[in-house]
Amino acid sequence: LKIGFLKSTNSSMAENTYSSLKESGYVPEQELSVRKILATSELGKRYHLNVSGNKRSSLFQIDGVIISDGKRCDKLVLIEKAKDDWAEIFVELKGIDVASGIEQLKACLDNQIFRHVTNKELRARIVAHSFPSHKLNPLMEKAKIEFRRKYHCDLRGMKNGQQDSI
Repeated sequence: LKIGFLKSTNSSMAENTYSSLKESGYVPEQELSVRKILATSELGKRYHLNVSGNKRSSLFQIDGVIISDGKRCDKLVLIEKAKDDWAEIFVELKGIDVASGIEQLKACLDNQIFRHVTNKELRARIVAHSFPSHKLNPLMEKAKIEFRRKYHCDLRGMKNGQQDSI
C-alpha cells in the first residue's frame, strides 16, 4: 500500500502520466516518439492505432508490470496531443470473455497511478476475436453508458486487427 501511495503522489508532481510512470521506474514497451502506427499484440490478438499528425505516442505493459495483483487490463497507450493535452487508451486483448475485460478496464480507470490533470481524453478498448451485434450485446451497451458517465471514457469493442485512430 505504501508503494502505491508513493506512486500516486509522484503522479501529481510529474508533468504527465508518461513522466510519472517513467519516474516510478516503469520502462515503456514503445518509447515516446512520433509514429504513424502504434501496434501491439498478445496471444494472437492485435490492437492497431493510426496516429494522425505529428503526435508522440508510447505504449506501456500494465498486466504483470505496472499492476501485478487483482484486476488489470493489458496495455496503456499514451498520446501527446499537445503540451498539456494527453490521451490515454486502455487496451484489453481478450479472447471471448468481454464481461471480464470490462471489469479489468474499470480497475485500471479507477487506479490513481494513471490519473493526471493533463489526461484530457480517455478511451478503453476491448479487442476480441468477435463481438455479437450491439442489439445482442446489452452488457457492452450498458458498459459504454457507464464508462461515459462515470469515467468520461469512450469504450469500444473492436475485432482483432481492426484499426483505431486518433
